[in-house]
Amino acid sequence: MIKLGIIGTSRITDEFLSAVFLTKRFEFSAIYSRTLQKGADFAKKYGDIPVYTDMVKMAESGIEAVYIASPNSCHYSQSKLFLEKQINVICEKPITCSLSRYEELKALADKNHVIYMEAIMSMYCDGYEFLHNVLNHIGKLAMARLDFCQRSSRLDDFNKGIPQNIFDTKLGGGTLMDLGVYCVYSAVDLFGLPNKISAHASYFNNGCDCAGTSIFSYHDFQVILTYCKNGQSMVHSEIIGENGTIVIESISQYAGIRLFVDGKEQSYYPICEKKQVMMGEVNAFADFIKGEKLEVYAEKSEICGNVHHCMDMIKECLK
Repeated sequence: MIKLGIIGTSRITDEFLSAVFLTKRFEFSAIYSRTLQKGADFAKKYGDIPVYTDMVKMAESGIEAVYIASPNSCHYSQSKLFLEKQINVICEKPITCSLSRYEELKALADKNHVIYMEAIMSMYCDGYEFLHNVLNHIGKLAMARLDFCQRSSRLDDFNKGIPQNIFDTKLGGGTLMDLGVYCVYSAVDLFGLPNKISAHASYFNNGCDCAGTSIFSYHDFQVILTYCKNGQSMVHSEIIGENGTIVIESISQYAGIRLFVDGKEQSYYPICEKKQVMMGEVNAFADFIKGEKLEVYAEKSEICGNVHHCMDMIKECLK
């Protein structure tokens, strides 16, 4: 099995590890935390896992791969450290805060013959193939609405004045960088690079974006992206064609997908447990490390670059 180190002790790390254990392809071998006690509290849930407060020492501990789930602003420097040590990296979204930094680290990974990939569930889950297949049944595209508006579980504490990393611009937080990236991924994955992007946002008092809308303009159709963390949407994403409509309940997991033709439901892909969905990216990471399915790795890396090109364009619109 591949020896895996972990950076980050939030809920997403537990969810990722649940998927890791299901695949049985990695050995949880090390965890980094800024404080020994916090790392130990997390590690004891999984047995006698070595805890490091020195990231360089963890990189030199014999691990072969690392999962990074730290604040967004740390992703670049932490990924670079491990890539320089010839350790494979899977990093939570956003993989970096700019396209130029992603391209720099991807080139470093290629030079050192290691894998550098973004942990993005939708690109590797079972629903991916289903959605691409039903897309061929709706005819010429008319428009699409891609939505990820989900009230944050940390919003109440934030409103009480308790600092939250995801709402801290100094740490690369914000709705675009958290939920919005899933919408951008879906647009680029399904429709390619747009001809034009426009964007707007609303903000918390601290300057962090709480909600946003982007419009991706293609040759003869528009894709509208909506995302927020200060309210809960009850309307799903839609892709509308001349011959049918696709409704997507979860844009982040490519699940809860319904194909309608002539107003009648034709096929359905259900919502699954998150750990089952995340198994796709974990298995893909293992495959790539083993030198398997590298054509898929190249394809997903190109999509990743295009996504962060669009993210940069959105941020430029908001200046």
